[in-house]
Amino acid sequence: MYPKSRAIELAKVTNEPVLFTPIELETAPIEDLKTAPVQAVKPTGEEVQVTEVVEIPPEVATAKPVEVAAAQSLPKTASTLPLVGLIGLLSLGVGLALSVITKQAA
Repeated sequence: MYPKSRAIELAKVTNEPVLFTPIELETAPIEDLKTAPVQAVKPTGEEVQVTEVVEIPPEVATAKPVEVAAAQSLPKTASTLPLVGLIGLLSLGVGLALSVITKQAA
């Protein structure tokens, strides 16, 4: 949202409608900005309703609720390959340790 003068400049440059508020943004308290009216300006400088410029999304009431059972079962995406590699490294470590122990004992 911009001040009206800046919104008119931006609308002319971008050739698209820009939202603005009639109150001064720099000096207005935050509480006033939360309830400030929002308007739109076309590149021609003509003020229009926000509903003509901004598309209001349809309600989400048609969305299906997520089933709890489906959310509790996750797909299997991991493999056991890293575990096999870890076991191999541990086996090498044990083998080296046994080799060192047997050389010291002899």
